[in-house]
Amino acid sequence: MPVKENVLTRTDDFIKWFLPKIEKFPRNYKFLFGDRLVEIQFDVLENLIEAYYRKEKIANLRAANIGVEKLRHLLQISTEMRLLSFDQLEYATRSLNQIGSMIGGKLLKTGRAA
Repeated sequence: MPVKENVLTRTDDFIKWFLPKIEKFPRNYKFLFGDRLVEIQFDVLENLIEAYYRKEKIANLRAANIGVEKLRHLLQISTEMRLLSFDQLEYATRSLNQIGSMIGGKLLKTGRAA
C-alpha cells in the first residue's frame, strides 16, 4: 500500500537528501554552516510534528514556514560559495517550495494565514 505523501514525508525526504551533501562541505564550513543548516531543517521538522499533534497549530506552522525561508537563503549562499551546485540548489528550492506551499495551505485551512 503506497504511503500518502504529506508535508512531514516531504520534509523527511528533503532532510535525507540533504544530509549527505554536508559531508562534502569543506571542513571550515561543515561545522559552522553545515550544522546551522541541519539545525534549521530539524527545527522545521519538529515544528511540523508539534503542529500535527497540537490543537493550536498556528505558532508551529508559522515557525516552520520561517525555517523554510531561512533554508532558502542559506542554500543560496551555499551555492554562491560553491558548497552546492546549481543543480542541487534547483532541486532544494523546488522541494522547499513544495514544503512551503503545503505549510501555507495548512495555515490557510486554519483561517489565519496572515
